[in-house]
Amino acid sequence: MSWSTLVGEALDASGAVGAAEGLRVRPGELLARADGHEVSLIRDVWPRTAWVRTCAALASQPVFRGRILSGELPEEADRVFTLLGLDLVPAGWDRLVATCSCDHWRGRCAHLTTVAAALGEEADRDPFVLVRWAGLDKRALVALVRDPSTGERELPDPKNGAGENTAYSPEEGSADVFVAPAGTSERISPETFWDPVPIPSVPPLPSGTGARVRAVAPGHVADELPLFDGP
Repeated sequence: MSWSTLVGEALDASGAVGAAEGLRVRPGELLARADGHEVSLIRDVWPRTAWVRTCAALASQPVFRGRILSGELPEEADRVFTLLGLDLVPAGWDRLVATCSCDHWRGRCAHLTTVAAALGEEADRDPFVLVRWAGLDKRALVALVRDPSTGERELPDPKNGAGENTAYSPEEGSADVFVAPAGTSERISPETFWDPVPIPSVPPLPSGTGARVRAVAPGHVADELPLFDGP
């Protein structure tokens, strides 16, 4: 089964009409034009911990490890993502926030399905476009599969590439356009994480506050508050 078949079945791209143009993918969003209309498909982006777990699972299988390290992503890898509760191919339109600039408001317009079909075709040429959409670049994925323990330290520095805001575009050529890792490489120690946040002191109230509160709400809960014991 091809990636385009997986995408077509998951997103029901059977109603596609024409071809999409200007396909661009960045973490969490796919942008394209269909019949002159602007289409956006937004999906969830996975945290780094999910990527580390997934890449460790892929690395544990020699076939997946070998093919990914050689720059391939076999369609069967989708099953690994699914078993871990992740949808590399979104499992239905309800998993997406889909918008189109056309005036078709009832149901799903043909422009959305056209872009979904274009995504499937692009995934056949380069399946790492789906990885990018879910929040990780190809370079970081390969690095994590080669050595999953790098996830315990940090992912490749985005400064070595074009930066976090660089979108994938088929016209740009090679897979080297994938440069922005998901998540953050900052380390937080357990001691720092569990340190209590200092509670600020109660600010002083103007003189006579207690009397005014009691006058407005006599016999209410304000009378029981130690804060208002004073004048």
